Amino acid sequence: MDRFEMPRVQPKERPQESAQFTGPESRDDVILFVRKYRPRTNSTFDPVMRTLEFDGNGDGDGGRELKLKLNDLVVYQHGELHVMPARMFLPAADDTDD
Repeated sequence: MDRFEMPRVQPKERPQESAQFTGPESRDDVILFVRKYRPRTNSTFDPVMRTLEFDGNGDGDGGRELKLKLNDLVVYQHGELHVMPARMFLPAADDTDD
């Protein structure tokens, strides 16, 4: 089972910037977003598993791997990229003001 490393996020704290992976239609936008902060990272899209993976930073020093599943967010916060489930930042149905 994949282990999720929780970043330093305070309750109700919003990411500085994020992009959501919603499938093939968002693949290019997410790749551009990740490359904004990791210019030489390598990306792989698996249409069967519907995942988008980024490994290293392309210069051989290993970089932390990012693996996005459908509807996950890649978030830039505290100077690093993190992968988070969308539910961490979307308000619950009863939390919205009418």
